[in-house]
Amino acid sequence: MDVAKRANVSAATVSYVLSGKEELVCRIALETRDRIAAAVKELGYVRNQAARHLRLQRTRRICTLLPKIGSPFADGIARDVDAAARRRDYSSLLVMGRDFAACQDVVAQVEAGLADGIVAEVEQFSPEEIELLFAPMIRAGKEVLLLHPPLETSGFSSVRQERLPAFRSIIRRLVADKRQRFAYIRHAQSHDAGRSPALEKILAEHGLPPARFVTGAESRASAVAILNTLLQEPELPDAILVQSDASAVSVLQALARLGIKVPTEIAVAGSGNAEEGALCFPALTTIGPSRPSLEEAVDHLIDRIEKIPGAESRTFAIPWSVIDRESA
Repeated sequence: MDVAKRANVSAATVSYVLSGKEELVCRIALETRDRIAAAVKELGYVRNQAARHLRLQRTRRICTLLPKIGSPFADGIARDVDAAARRRDYSSLLVMGRDFAACQDVVAQVEAGLADGIVAEVEQFSPEEIELLFAPMIRAGKEVLLLHPPLETSGFSSVRQERLPAFRSIIRRLVADKRQRFAYIRHAQSHDAGRSPALEKILAEHGLPPARFVTGAESRASAVAILNTLLQEPELPDAILVQSDASAVSVLQALARLGIKVPTEIAVAGSGNAEEGALCFPALTTIGPSRPSLEEAVDHLIDRIEKIPGAESRTFAIPWSVIDRESA
């Protein structure tokens, strides 16, 4: 190897230094590292990453699988995965798959060598479907990080958003503010994770009428259409909960166009703590994490890919709280 000859060291020493792995580089004396760096510069050597990846049977790529893209929540996930991957000299690949068949196709491609691991949003699937989708990946030696599984998982690392306590808190606060007629605009294609039963229970405890449950929060247009339907009913809601900040902002805009005062006549609360909610008028009261970041969990996924000792599968819990603003 020309670099080894120029630096008067062994090929193995050069390989250690060029690997970039701290646990290997730290074994080499600083003066030796400087000689190797000088030899690399003099010879114009460029590492053959493709050959290195083939030798290690790794792509140094993470696949991010989301049911949809273009929302602040999805964009934040993609951004966090990419930032963590790049910090570890990996790249990220973003793909979309909403239904089981589409996700199964993506998983099969990752198994076949598309990426070393996958970060997947799975809230829309049952535990049985999750097992069917991702257990083969583990057997194939690929690593998996699940986002928002409906139940605790075994054998997979996961990120769980602790939403339910915050959801209960915003309901109780609205009840304390004398709100009596609740509507809840939910997602159509995800598990409710106990939120609807929690709303029903709290309202019943206070002797209030049952909430009006409607689906369509995943689309701004459908949320506004639902709002227009609710406003045609004999008794208007005085509190509207929306399972998406983006759709909640659209509800606020629609109410403003109709001349309905928020929160005086109708209080509105969202979910997710998206930046858009803080910037709209009135600013959106919501529930969410104060600092939504997946970078620690993605770091852990890469540790597992690289077989770093102690990187056992684990669950990352992200607590949510009520973010008080002007709309409720």
